[in-house]
Amino acid sequence: MRSSARVILAILIILGAAVGPSFAQAPAPKVTINGLVDFVTTAYMGMAQQSQTGAIGPNQPDVSLGNAKHGWYSRERGVFTITGEIGRVKGVWAVELDFQNGASNFNASSQPGSLTTVGPTHTGQSAPFDLDTDVQGAVETKWLYLETPVTGPGSLLSFIPFTTIGRFGGQPFRGHDYKPGVLASGDFPGVTLETRWAPNVRSTLSFVQISEQLDRFIAPNQKDSFAIVGSVEFEVFKGLTIKPTYAYGFWDGGNCGTANLGTVGWGGYNPNSNCPAVTAGSVAAPGGVGRNITRHYLGGDVRWTMGPFSVQPTLIYLLGEQEVPSRGGGVNDVDIRSFLFDTIAGFRTGPLLIEARIAYTPGVDANQDIQNGGGGTIRTYRPINPGFNYMNGWSEIWKSGIDYQSGLLVNRGGMTLRESASYDKYGRIFAALAVDYSLTPAVTLTGITNLSWTDTAVDTKGTSAAATGITPSGITTGGNPFTGGKERYLGNEWVGRLTYRFAPNVVFDMALSALITGDALNLQRTPAGFGCVTDGVATCQSRNVYKASARMRVTF
Repeated sequence: MRSSARVILAILIILGAAVGPSFAQAPAPKVTINGLVDFVTTAYMGMAQQSQTGAIGPNQPDVSLGNAKHGWYSRERGVFTITGEIGRVKGVWAVELDFQNGASNFNASSQPGSLTTVGPTHTGQSAPFDLDTDVQGAVETKWLYLETPVTGPGSLLSFIPFTTIGRFGGQPFRGHDYKPGVLASGDFPGVTLETRWAPNVRSTLSFVQISEQLDRFIAPNQKDSFAIVGSVEFEVFKGLTIKPTYAYGFWDGGNCGTANLGTVGWGGYNPNSNCPAVTAGSVAAPGGVGRNITRHYLGGDVRWTMGPFSVQPTLIYLLGEQEVPSRGGGVNDVDIRSFLFDTIAGFRTGPLLIEARIAYTPGVDANQDIQNGGGGTIRTYRPINPGFNYMNGWSEIWKSGIDYQSGLLVNRGGMTLRESASYDKYGRIFAALAVDYSLTPAVTLTGITNLSWTDTAVDTKGTSAAATGITPSGITTGGNPFTGGKERYLGNEWVGRLTYRFAPNVVFDMALSALITGDALNLQRTPAGFGCVTDGVATCQSRNVYKASARMRVTF
């Protein structure tokens, strides 16, 4: 008995000697806070900032407002990221605050806690500051995730030699897109595994929980949607990197989450209209059924730098199937066949950088209605999550730039460039040229011009709505005055931008921009009048858009 006790004691002493130092030498916990604070102000003309009934939305205002809509506003954004670290393990919490200056959609600081309606707020703001501020309940959690080694030394599965870092929870998309908004950008809830297979090979695998079915007995028609995105990055040699990507997405009857990202409406069809109605304190009422969406994305990115020259092509094929209710009853299984080609070519010499970008995605004819008997084929490209970031840096009006919440058609997800490479169902061709010149290390001047068209002609006698995009004229009755589309030219934008880094971690940005609109932006407006009747339809000429923005940003 004593011998057994001695053996056990010896084993414990040996294990203690081996394990003890690892605990004794464990790194001390560390907490850091970083983030940014922005102050932004924008003046605009010809671009409404809120939807009006019957109008095209935040672009060309309702004719009842006159020939042009103009305004000037200011706002603040703060993003604060708190990171707790112990060695290689991290816990991250990021909060975001967005406030417009001046009482607006509700008096958020009214006492004792009431929300008094005042008027519409600017797109993208959580609340307004009124006199005496003290805003209640306007803090957004942007990220909350755990990051830890999963394989490799000192990990959960240390017997696997390759190093894998896992992120679990609400987090940013990383490792999939070279160009923001192409496939998987912004933020998502789920899991990411980043593995280093060799010094020049690494992979990123993400599971995205788009919506969660918990209990359909309590909450009828609750959704269960998800996506899987996998990318492998190879550095073939210095200067050349390729990243093939595959993604699978399944939407259980559309997306009932924020802004219906990834499943926005187009061509008079709303893929999200079966979301269950929810009333606080009661059981959710059942919505519609079906309308499932299945997508496969195949393609990827290349980065190739050769001395002063660079090229960054992206090609992604989109294949799948979508359940669409037929106007005559029943459901059609409509094929999805689309793609996105997007490439940037650049030349740098000293302080001068010249870049050109061209993007193309196909469209369909104005008269094609996927809710008719045949259904046709869906050729509209939709990413899993654009994150409101597509064409970031290449526009100030088509895609909000310095003021990243004030842009063309921002409440028309299927038409706005920041969410949709395609203009509704008509596709889009976008060509741009940008020139950066650094006068000093602190001062950079930028000039941008872009031209855009649709792939197929737009029915400019159609009507627009946030949920359904452009509904072609007479589509439900079979009569179309144009017997197809009429216009393809969307417009020409010019941008001048100044960046001034006048102090450590402080940047001042200013941009002046103008969009000379094309006739493809002509659409019906209500009420009729103001000279806006064409061939018996209230179709108004699009208006040029002008915008001036300035932003002061401090990062820490």
